[in-house]
Amino acid sequence: MTDFDPAVYGPPTVRVGTTEREQAAAALGEHFAAGRLDLTEYDDRVSRAYAAKTAGELAVLFGDLPRPQPPAPQTPTPPAPRRALPLVPVGVGALVLLAFVFAIVTHIFPFFLFPVLFFAFARGRRGYGFQGPRYHRG
Repeated sequence: MTDFDPAVYGPPTVRVGTTEREQAAAALGEHFAAGRLDLTEYDDRVSRAYAAKTAGELAVLFGDLPRPQPPAPQTPTPPAPRRALPLVPVGVGALVLLAFVFAIVTHIFPFFLFPVLFFAFARGRRGYGFQGPRYHRG
């Protein structure tokens, strides 16, 4: 609904401007779209809204219609929690980088890395050895 409320313009003798008339016409359009007014009532009230000079003349148009309700307050949704990086891949990557730097600086290849890399990659495969058919005894 629009935020038009005829009571906010003060006493009925206060003059209204074009903005208030257009807000009233828009609010009448929403009441028409909601089915509260038929076509002849809507046409009559809109023409009277554009001809209104005072707030009292606009308030009469909304006497039998419900007042606009303030929008419900929206609670902000919290951001999704960040997933922590697993330490094993980060540690393995750091170890490989360290070994690479070590090999370049000393011209000695670090053969001790082969078992570390083997166990790091084998762990990621989720199983060791032959995974034959499993029989369920029940």
